[in-house]
Amino acid sequence: MKNHLLTVLVLLASITLTKAQLPSGGGDRIKEDFKFIPLPYLDFNKSYGWTIGAFPMAMYNPSKKDTISPSSVGGLGVMYSENGTWYGMGFGMNYLNEDQWRLTYALGFGNDNFQFYANNPINRWIPYTTQSDFIYLDVKKRVWSDLFFGANYLYSRLKTTTEYDVLESENTLNGVGLEATFDRRSNVTYPRSGYQATIYYISYPKAFNDIVSNQIIIDYNHYFSTRQEKDVIALRFHSGLAIGQIDFNQQFIVGETDIRGYSKGQYRGNYLLAIQGEYRYNFHDRLGLVGFIGLATVFESSNPSNDGELLPGIGTGFRYTYMKDTHSNVGFDVGFGKDDWSFSLMFSEAF
Repeated sequence: MKNHLLTVLVLLASITLTKAQLPSGGGDRIKEDFKFIPLPYLDFNKSYGWTIGAFPMAMYNPSKKDTISPSSVGGLGVMYSENGTWYGMGFGMNYLNEDQWRLTYALGFGNDNFQFYANNPINRWIPYTTQSDFIYLDVKKRVWSDLFFGANYLYSRLKTTTEYDVLESENTLNGVGLEATFDRRSNVTYPRSGYQATIYYISYPKAFNDIVSNQIIIDYNHYFSTRQEKDVIALRFHSGLAIGQIDFNQQFIVGETDIRGYSKGQYRGNYLLAIQGEYRYNFHDRLGLVGFIGLATVFESSNPSNDGELLPGIGTGFRYTYMKDTHSNVGFDVGFGKDDWSFSLMFSEAF
């Protein structure tokens, strides 16, 4: 599980909804009223070792009268890694009233054993453990054409410890946020054309928190095809900005949501910028290949020498379409970064 808790909490879609690509609009409906999907999970990287788990999910259509809303999704997720990292969660995404309302929710708990690199005078990897509980709720309303506006709430309790007392922190965070999304994808589960632009603002106000901070996250995805049903070219811009008294677990880490090929957690900071492109080729009605390349950088890093350093990532992957109704895929990606690499099981596409 490469995603640290903050990414799981603030951008739940990055782990169970975005990275797992649970359908989120654009006419993605199953033909039946209900379909159970018992998806396994397998992952490997240098930091966690092998990770195994399962994401049993159900896709369903809540109302027979509503033939416009995408199919809703609900499920559970459990995973355990060689280094003792584990998570358990429940999650869901509902589409209601002819896709006028979108509801996303999750709750869970876990224990994340990871690491960070400390430069001079330590010059070594420092292992750390973060124990966590979280609750996330997001409600969006279609306000005009393809524009959605929403609000969300995030509760997280985090306790971080290290073997050498280099870092100790224990915080309970209550975040309230606003979100605006302009969604013009042709098909959101597997878009072949169109774009999506999203801006998130998350505040941790003094009235509900011991430390005060804010985050702004901007995403833009663009899709087009050169060979009709055979291929897709996907482009992505992602940026994250953290302001205020930033908790260690609120930092952005290269390799969490963008730029495959980084699994060690070496590059982290209060600001992150990333761009990437991906070519998706379907050589069979159920089989496909992907190739990707990207570039990222961080600022206000835990190690100042990393500020502004260009971090390339490149790789390839394989896809199998397990549900033709929504072109839902499963597969794997192998990515290579600067002195690092990653292997990831993918549920559909990275973005």
